[in-house]
Amino acid sequence: MLKKALLAASSALALTACMSGTGPALKSSVTQGVAGVEARLPYANYTNYFGYVDASVKPEGKYKNKDAYYLYAWVPAAVDEIGVSMVSPATSTPSDSDFVNVNYTNNFENDSKTYFDTYIVLDRMDIIDPAKIKNGGKSLQTLTYNDDSSELPQNPGGQSYNSLLRQTSDINNPTKALVRGVYRISFTSFRSAIEGSFEATVGTNVPGVKIAASLDELHKLVNEG
Repeated sequence: MLKKALLAASSALALTACMSGTGPALKSSVTQGVAGVEARLPYANYTNYFGYVDASVKPEGKYKNKDAYYLYAWVPAAVDEIGVSMVSPATSTPSDSDFVNVNYTNNFENDSKTYFDTYIVLDRMDIIDPAKIKNGGKSLQTLTYNDDSSELPQNPGGQSYNSLLRQTSDINNPTKALVRGVYRISFTSFRSAIEGSFEATVGTNVPGVKIAASLDELHKLVNEG
């Protein structure tokens, strides 16, 4: 009885946090109802990345003929779901556990208001050995994408143009099983110039996710601590 009571209390607290808006806006696809109210539950672990795009940051590819920029995430174990969100401009304050790009550090204090309409794409890469991250790799497939999400805070213009996606694992389908490895987050914009700060968040059920703007940098984070 005590165990059930503790579980019920824990679920109620998680649901209350969801309903009150505390914690990351990115929530999982799992929902739970308490007192007749249904809400999405948080992921067990979150990893944040703060970046800033200006003329010094060169596009790394194209997506539907638009300039695209890349982030790379190392997921150290198989997961049941990956969630990704991107908000611009960044509104949170980086903590010691967050990953912060030097361009963000150099520019955000002087320009915290410039933002862009985010569009994000999640790709699975063919890199599963952490010792070989620096050797590079290729995208095996696009898993999912998102443009506008009403679940995230609106941008300063009052539009729901920030992005959120979720991808669940299918262990019966090798192309949809979310295994250990590197995942690429591409981002671009179809409504505005890509300029300003952003906060990218990855949610999973495992600790140890790391995010970087290059495979070389990700290799160092994963293998050199």
